[in-house]
Amino acid sequence: MRDNQGFYMPFCATQSLGARSEQEDSYGICYDNICSQTEYPKCFILADGMGGHVGGAIASQTAIDAVKLSLSELEQIDGNALKDSLSVANESIAQCLEINPDLEGMGTTLVAASTQDDRLIWVSVGDSPLFGVDENFNVVRLNEDHSMRPVLDSLVAAGSLGRDSEEYAKKSNQLRSAVLGEEIDLYEVNERGVSLRDWQYFVIASDGLETLTQEEIGECFKIHRSKGAESIAIALVDAVDAKRNPKQDNTTLIVLEAK
Repeated sequence: MRDNQGFYMPFCATQSLGARSEQEDSYGICYDNICSQTEYPKCFILADGMGGHVGGAIASQTAIDAVKLSLSELEQIDGNALKDSLSVANESIAQCLEINPDLEGMGTTLVAASTQDDRLIWVSVGDSPLFGVDENFNVVRLNEDHSMRPVLDSLVAAGSLGRDSEEYAKKSNQLRSAVLGEEIDLYEVNERGVSLRDWQYFVIASDGLETLTQEEIGECFKIHRSKGAESIAIALVDAVDAKRNPKQDNTTLIVLEAK
């Protein structure tokens, strides 16, 4: 991706409505301080809203704006700063609900990832994935999944539940945690993170991307790697749209080149 002055930037963000009439995902990029080592902005943020068309869009954008404001003047972003930004986002949601009670039930997932030295660190709540793509184009989820899927998967592994069961299908996408303006009991702050040297790319996404298998995601990276982050991001969204899922959720993603 190139900015307005024509400089190459090793990242790209893009969105698709899918089969929805409104976009409830939001993303933000903190351009205030570019990291000299990676040429990355200090932080990338993604939020997948819920609570109806209006509520979901308001919740996700409110969270993005709050995190950006919280981090905007910091020269160094660490785990504590990311945790504080999550608290600011949650309080902002609470204030919105206090002003407009009609939005009761709105909330959002949140992933905020920052490059520090040679590492990527993050805070996340909900089920929006942060993937790493290695040199063999294997796609690995790096952050925790706060949906019911990991719980149900453990029951499947124990033989207590069938993966093809109605209960699995019905409950797997239910969230165990989200930014709702209330106390957040389940969240992840990974201040150690992962080394940029161990990965070729990272992808922060809303769960609309999970219409593709991880193998299909990796294949998009493999085919379009020579053209950079922008071509990869567009190819991923095009691949989701090509599935023509009649219930396709919004898809938002940010692709980062790690090397």
